[in-house]
Amino acid sequence: MATVAGRVGGRLSNERRFFAGMAVAMIVATFVGFAPSYYLSSVFAGPRLSMLVHVHGAVFTLWMLLYALQTGLVSAGRTDVHRVIGPVAVAVAVAMVPLGIATAIITKQVTAAAHLPPQGPPLIFPLGAILTFAILTAWAVAMRKRAAWHKRLMLLGTLALLTTPLARVTRMTHLPLTPALGGIILTDLILLVLVAYDLRTTGRLHAATKWGGAVFLLTQAIRIVLNMMPAWQAFAKSLTG
Repeated sequence: MATVAGRVGGRLSNERRFFAGMAVAMIVATFVGFAPSYYLSSVFAGPRLSMLVHVHGAVFTLWMLLYALQTGLVSAGRTDVHRVIGPVAVAVAVAMVPLGIATAIITKQVTAAAHLPPQGPPLIFPLGAILTFAILTAWAVAMRKRAAWHKRLMLLGTLALLTTPLARVTRMTHLPLTPALGGIILTDLILLVLVAYDLRTTGRLHAATKWGGAVFLLTQAIRIVLNMMPAWQAFAKSLTG
């Protein structure tokens, strides 16, 4: 019995370290992607930012910090504090959805009004990212009493947000991909890390990885297809002017 308990305890400890490490990695990726245009914009002589962009950046940064804090609390065994902070994280996640949609549309409108070349990926990609975040995070909240499901769906929901900063990394590193496609591929590589972790530790995919990952990939495919459709392009142009 002691041996079995030790194995279970060791697996839980490794799992907690894995998810805490993934949270830190995603914070680093977010910082690197947004450093020239937001976090270190004064150093890189970035463009002047509107109040909306500042609010958007602050709230999204808060989410990333809360996500890292929550995974860290679980890793430290402080699930009691994790549960107390949970409603705050949910409120931030709810605020992020309309804020993300508004920022994506208004930023494109400002660019078009100033007759500047299009900045960033086409509109469908940031909109798709925030909607994927909303779906997976809401699913994670609904599964909060099933820890293995909850932590995997939270990871995938937060990973959806990395599409934009990783698109910027694609541009900064001159990868032979469009920024939008590069952001998608790089997030898929991170998804593969979760897949590899499941296979290495249990020999099979956890159901949350399987079904949450399927939603993650499906929304990416929908974005790519919609972006090629004239009807969507006309609709997006009507939104952004």
